[in-house]
Amino acid sequence: MNDRHDSPPLTFVPGHAVPAPDLDRMAALLFETSYLEYCSVANRLGLPPRQLQRRQNIDPWLAHIVALYEGPRLAGFYNAATLAQYAATPAVNHYRAEVQAMDAAYDAFVTRHAGAGELFVASLAIEPAYRGRGLLDVLLADIVRTARRQDCPAVCLTVWRSSAALPMYERRGFEVRGTFDDAYPLFFDRLDCLARPLTTQEEQ
Repeated sequence: MNDRHDSPPLTFVPGHAVPAPDLDRMAALLFETSYLEYCSVANRLGLPPRQLQRRQNIDPWLAHIVALYEGPRLAGFYNAATLAQYAATPAVNHYRAEVQAMDAAYDAFVTRHAGAGELFVASLAIEPAYRGRGLLDVLLADIVRTARRQDCPAVCLTVWRSSAALPMYERRGFEVRGTFDDAYPLFFDRLDCLARPLTTQEEQ
């Protein structure tokens, strides 16, 4: 799994087994993949933005989170499940009112474009020190294995159009299914929903 013989091995750790400091770090990493700082300010709980993200977008989803470690160090993580699995998890949205409306529109957008039986990747992030080392492929390979175990026909995710991640996903066979425009007035950016069907030739 690791082609660098002088480096510690790469291992996957389920969300419930990830130490609290690394869960905090995951919450911080979320800010690098979206506009969550803006969304988190003036939240209904009055929490600092990173604490709010830990409470809202990490802790409720530990059953669907998988962390990637190099030796003892967190290298990245993903959060992936079917829409039905996400819907079965009790979670509370603590954003302020204007963001709640946009969040509801985003949820409706995902429901329209991600198939009910497909594996939806709600978040994926890699630590800056580990970027450029092929770990996106390592994470995606594990996501595909998760999808196959659940008989999911495709992997689906959303990515901001301005993000450097968009062409990386496209090079890996993801294709745009739809575009979310509701956030444009706030962020001057659009969010694309991408999907990649699983084929029999892919790694089991």
